[in-house]
Amino acid sequence: MSIVLLDDNTISKISAGEIIENPASVVKELLENSIDAGAKNITVEVKNSPTDFIRITDDGCGFKADEIELAFMRHSTSKLSKIEDLEELTTLGFRGEALASISSIAKIRLLTKNSEDLAGTSSKIENGKIIEQSNVGMPHGSTFYVEDIFYNTPVRKKFLRADNVEFNLIFDVIQKIALGNPQVSISYIRDGKTLLNSYKNSNYKNHILNVLGREIATNLIENSFSSENYKIRAYFSNNKLFRSSRNHQYIYINGRYVTNREISREIEKVYKSLIPLNRFPVFILFIDINSSLIDVNIHPKKHEVKLSNENNLIAILCEMVEEVLYPNRSIREIEDEPKVNLNVFDIFDDKSNDNLINFREPTYEPGDNDIKEFDIDSQSFYENYQPFDMNKENLDNNNDIDNIEDKTEDFNYDNIPSLEQFQEDSFLNDKEVIDSNLINTRIVGILFDTFIILENKDKDLIYLVDQHAAHERVMYEKYKKQYLNSNINSQVLLKPEIIELNASEYMKIEKNFKLFKDLGFSIDSFGENSIILREVPMIFGFPTYVSFIRDIIDSLDDKIYSNYQADMWKVMKRACLKAVKAGDTLSNMEVKELINSLIHCENPYTCPHGRPTIIDIKKTTIAKLFLRE
Repeated sequence: MSIVLLDDNTISKISAGEIIENPASVVKELLENSIDAGAKNITVEVKNSPTDFIRITDDGCGFKADEIELAFMRHSTSKLSKIEDLEELTTLGFRGEALASISSIAKIRLLTKNSEDLAGTSSKIENGKIIEQSNVGMPHGSTFYVEDIFYNTPVRKKFLRADNVEFNLIFDVIQKIALGNPQVSISYIRDGKTLLNSYKNSNYKNHILNVLGREIATNLIENSFSSENYKIRAYFSNNKLFRSSRNHQYIYINGRYVTNREISREIEKVYKSLIPLNRFPVFILFIDINSSLIDVNIHPKKHEVKLSNENNLIAILCEMVEEVLYPNRSIREIEDEPKVNLNVFDIFDDKSNDNLINFREPTYEPGDNDIKEFDIDSQSFYENYQPFDMNKENLDNNNDIDNIEDKTEDFNYDNIPSLEQFQEDSFLNDKEVIDSNLINTRIVGILFDTFIILENKDKDLIYLVDQHAAHERVMYEKYKKQYLNSNINSQVLLKPEIIELNASEYMKIEKNFKLFKDLGFSIDSFGENSIILREVPMIFGFPTYVSFIRDIIDSLDDKIYSNYQADMWKVMKRACLKAVKAGDTLSNMEVKELINSLIHCENPYTCPHGRPTIIDIKKTTIAKLFLRE
């Protein structure tokens, strides 16, 4: 086939494909143009099908009458005049491609008035050419009518998704732009119904409430940072707010919404022990960066930017998360108004007793309270527990209450002191922040050899503590504290372990001997691509160290911003293996020691995998189940 030079019409349509993917792309480009034009009020209206009719009205500076045709030519822009201007760019647009691309695949009518013109101008544009123009009376600003999108490229139109999906994409674009521009009031109207109204608001928290709703706004924690190169205002979700995808992670750099996988991934690492697995935190980042440290010209849709010293910014953001996240954790709460369809008479009409609770009276066994002081880390605490296979199937079954054997220990409840009395001096001298509501509880009993019941009469609350999740947290923080203090207790192996590695794995260990030493391992080279293991962390309790070492080697493939981030996630699996299981029977003193240790944890509210260790139930909630209120 011979080489030919494409005509302008074909070039325009091909170029439009890079920028205008769907009707949402049209809305995005025109919204950003309005904001760049200094608009303070913008209205987006969509009618019928997303491709049929889009109208965007703003009160920006408008177009000069003699520059309208120029504005619809490819690579015409008022944002910059030379390549050096990119280094000081403050606008959302700059390439001069949006209007030309839209006009090449849709029919446009533009009403606009610049403050320097006596009258407004109405222009009908197709393929970048004005085919009709007249004067009109109107206030300054612009109104774009975009109709029949992809009318001349039916192939593109055929690949659009269902109308509801396209409408949702439009809403998503408007919401993200509105959230990142609190200085602008943006309205979105679909078929005469207003779906979004973001009013100008200098109070960021109120602005987030207006755009994203109460649930998100009330569960965000604010933090800020300022330096010569960065000015950051950030909002991070607490441990009660998370989502199943990253769709609620909003990053704005110099006012532009962007996606950045590295930033998202590193922030998510901080949350790993606080929210459930396969769930994602919500955060909103408003980041102003020195223009010389950012390159916005790397993506056709400008969704991604390139940052100089990105690792430095990520380290700052992770530190900001840690600063606010740990002091703002909370216990999961059972709904005050449970959604229960209950008819008390139906229970007694039912001939079966499946819905009734079978109570056992507590009995007293002599000598129950004559037990010696118990060490939660002693070998006797674990000697009857078997290693647990950490595959998903076993995890799910292990936490399924239907699969737990009904075993109830005779428990002497009456003589157990409250936790406030138990080791009172240690609470008074403890420097950590401890939930006073948990201190002032007494142990009532254990459900299904799994859930420890605590009562706080003063607050009319009961707490259910998952003994497996609680012990996971205790073991995890014990190892973490030893690691951070460079004081991990190790045990010498009776028979040193020789581990064979491939060349790549051996090189990673060779460069990180200190890291393994800090983790409690004593490792030496032992021939070509082999190491000899002499000591392992005592906290693991049984030989899982080989797989743990391989886990660490795998983690060294990733970018590491601190040793702690590289290692502690892998330790969670080991903590789970050694922790007591659902269904294991604990003695009175073991329960007391477990609760005491949990309360003194830095984060007692979730296990290392993010599942809750404690939930609370109000007295009023229980009363409503019995129709007492």
